Amino acid sequence: MARLITPLLSFLLLTLASASTVQFEIVQNRDVRTAQLQRRSLVLQRRSLGRRAGTVTAELANAEVQGLYAANITIGTPPQSFGVQIDTGSSDLWVPSDAACAVATQLQNGCPNGQFVSSASSTFQDVGQGDFNISYVDGTGSTGDYFQDTMRIGGATLTNFEMGLATATTIGTGIMGIGYNSSEANVSTGNGTEYANLPLAMVNQGVINSAAYSLWLNDLQATSGNVLFGGIDTAKYNGELTSINVYSTSRSRRVTSFTVAWTSLSATSSSGTDVLTASDFAEPAILDSGTTITLLPDEVCSKLFSELGASINNQLGAVIVPCDLAKNTGTINYAFGGPGGPTIKVQMSQLVLPLTTTTGQVPTYQNGQTVCQLGIQPAGQLPTLFGDTFLRSAYVVYDLENNQIALAQTNFNAKNSNIVSFASKGAAIPSATRASNELAVTQTASGNPRVGGATAAATDAAATSGPTASGLNAASGFKTNAARSLQPFAWSKVVVLAVSVAFMGVGGLLL
Repeated sequence: MARLITPLLSFLLLTLASASTVQFEIVQNRDVRTAQLQRRSLVLQRRSLGRRAGTVTAELANAEVQGLYAANITIGTPPQSFGVQIDTGSSDLWVPSDAACAVATQLQNGCPNGQFVSSASSTFQDVGQGDFNISYVDGTGSTGDYFQDTMRIGGATLTNFEMGLATATTIGTGIMGIGYNSSEANVSTGNGTEYANLPLAMVNQGVINSAAYSLWLNDLQATSGNVLFGGIDTAKYNGELTSINVYSTSRSRRVTSFTVAWTSLSATSSSGTDVLTASDFAEPAILDSGTTITLLPDEVCSKLFSELGASINNQLGAVIVPCDLAKNTGTINYAFGGPGGPTIKVQMSQLVLPLTTTTGQVPTYQNGQTVCQLGIQPAGQLPTLFGDTFLRSAYVVYDLENNQIALAQTNFNAKNSNIVSFASKGAAIPSATRASNELAVTQTASGNPRVGGATAAATDAAATSGPTASGLNAASGFKTNAARSLQPFAWSKVVVLAVSVAFMGVGGLLL
């Protein structure tokens, strides 16, 4: 039997079950994340830088010894078990076949989280032979068939549910894409048709009322989080839940990703607050749980790194900081939709990630302080992506029916639950307030923003807006006493155990 992602937690399929929500836990898979981080580090090196009515809950177990968020599902009759990575940046649920997993030359570590044996399922139907083809910019990907079978998740059962079956793959763990079905692999590389992916299939089969779900990743060190289909959990966030629009691409004029208007970045420490973006700043940003790190525009990163004392190590291919920065009480503050929109504060403890070597060594500065990695990197030519180093600090509601996102400050390690389901198909996000005077953006073909909608208001005069490196009020509050030089090290043996990928669908991003 293949090893599942869930050995650390026996309650991953614990479900709060009732008529129209589905909730389930997810676990991090660090083995996958390590390999993906190595690919991302090469980029920098090359650049030289519980169920209620109408809901289903899947628990997300955040095992620190693993990495990307994933969930347990079963497929087929009798059920075959899988751990699959949760990805809001793609739209197909696919799993590797037993034949693909047998090709050792393609998969260094095999398929540790399950492989599908189609001949062992009495309910298996091949509905698109050769139609499944999903690829990523680093050359990894999967090809195979589309099939239908019985799928179970978080106490819910879907019959004749369509999925991808990878008969050839360079990725050993299946992906559960829960984005817009307009981004399904079949649209670009198959026969061009769309099908009912997981959120839509849940609605069509009466499991949830509306194609929407909430994501609570919880604290970096926590043991669990969850994704809740068809509802929200008001106990999992603090303050107001504020909704903003999701925007289309300029090329297709269709909504294909969770692109929102990011309108401000600031840094706050014990010594002050600096606003690192201009007062009229508006940038399209994609919220993507399949990306562990956050990718920001290069010029914004330059200012932010000056604030935090971070530096790009080109040999390592990582943005490095002293590990002691994780103890700092300062925050990085992301605002959305303009002055009337939500602001999410990210603590340093959620941004500082460990580094280690293949032999278990930890790099140090010359003064003996240990070296860590910052969970933010320059985007370069890639779009702005807010991955798990941002999403852990936010409670996020994804409303695919109304093309809206709702954000609130997460309530880390919340013990209680108060689930409210969407009342009907297309109903407004429960308990959410619409952002006032909202700014708008368009995701252009090049990834550059075009600002529309309301005019951005000036920022607080007490803060430093768009400061130079020498005029940062907050920088001294982030300062640590680490030397800037690293101890001599066998960098070729370094493996960075922190960052992973964005699975963005066909032609998407693997960072």
